[in-house]
Amino acid sequence: MLTNSIFMLRKLRNNLGLQRSKLEAIQRSKLFSLINHAYENVPYYRALFTSAGVKPADIKGVEDLQKIPTTSKLRLQSLTMDEILSRVVDITRCASDVTSGSTGIPLRVYFTKDDYIIRSLMFIRTFMKTGYRLTDRQAIVCDTRFVSNKKYWFQSLGIMRKGYIPVQLSLERQLQILRDFCPDYIHGYPLSLAIIADEMLKKGINDISPRMVCTGAELVSKKTREIINSAFGVNMVDTYATIESGLIAWECHAHRGYHINIDSVVLEFLSNGRQALPGEQGKVVVTNLHSYAMPIIRYELGDVCVPSDDVCSCGSELPLMSIVEGRVDNMICTSSGKVISPNSITNAMEAVKGISQFRVIQEKKDLLLAQIVKGRGFSSDTPRMTQQLLKELVGGEMEVRIQMVDDIPREHTGKIRAVISKMSRRKEYL
Repeated sequence: MLTNSIFMLRKLRNNLGLQRSKLEAIQRSKLFSLINHAYENVPYYRALFTSAGVKPADIKGVEDLQKIPTTSKLRLQSLTMDEILSRVVDITRCASDVTSGSTGIPLRVYFTKDDYIIRSLMFIRTFMKTGYRLTDRQAIVCDTRFVSNKKYWFQSLGIMRKGYIPVQLSLERQLQILRDFCPDYIHGYPLSLAIIADEMLKKGINDISPRMVCTGAELVSKKTREIINSAFGVNMVDTYATIESGLIAWECHAHRGYHINIDSVVLEFLSNGRQALPGEQGKVVVTNLHSYAMPIIRYELGDVCVPSDDVCSCGSELPLMSIVEGRVDNMICTSSGKVISPNSITNAMEAVKGISQFRVIQEKKDLLLAQIVKGRGFSSDTPRMTQQLLKELVGGEMEVRIQMVDDIPREHTGKIRAVISKMSRRKEYL
């Protein structure tokens, strides 16, 4: 098993040096295989393809995926396991994972052991591209659900050593674990790491000095980057991943955007039912090319991202997307139909001095509530400036209320959602 994983990791790393045409050929070959498998062995997809008048032979390339209707999380949750699982896969020998459920009911996703190994190797490939070494001590700042006490024999040899820092612990305890563990590489939620970093800057703590910090699972803002980079002395990178599809895209040190792993996924950006143009917002639809136990084909992730036609200077010809705008569910929508992304809200809030944490909630169509925690530089003007900036952002169409709070509570997932919309989840603006 270990030998096979090492061989596969080497192959995946070699892909980073391939020409775009060869990467697309790999993607196309994997797509054909998955489509045929799903049609032959998964009742839901057989019925879906048939209803659309599509057969596997009709999918000659990525562009033909548009012939297949998209599938939502809600749709998969409405089906039985017999309908969505492959009939030729022994489910008792599969690995599984559960989505966070932060914006709805969790979904359990199943993977063959081979697919699950590749899912893990895709993360390792990215970590190594951004400075990680297999002999590094890696600290993982995450929810308690992801903390593992399992030990592998190779860790006793100094290979892939991991230390977990649950975000539910007190800030003092998180800092102490980091100092005791002395990580070379840190991976975790950006807002949780920013809180740790801010405390380090306040107290002048400078004995936690990893080679690199890599974030994921939440939106990362300019201010968050600045705080993390300043405290840890790094030039951090961010990743875009989901439970359903693993690692989808990632930043390299060039910071020209997020490299899309087209050798493991097909990513589409849809705007009004068509493919979004470079620089244009689009709802993300993913096909996981390594999902043979429970195929994920044209699956609506509920995120909004922006594709890019830029070319990265790092040498990798994996295509890029420029930015993650946020979840469709958390877009702020005004009465006139104006839509403001979580990313735009965050940028506005971070322009106000004196705020250490915040949460903006659309309570009603015409009401925006901004909860703010006092930070360094807070003054009596801070709430007024916050209110004014948000009013300008929403075009004066909404009442903006400011609420001072002592802390911003975490979701049950351990994440911190900075922007929340309590309006209908069905957003049809894209």
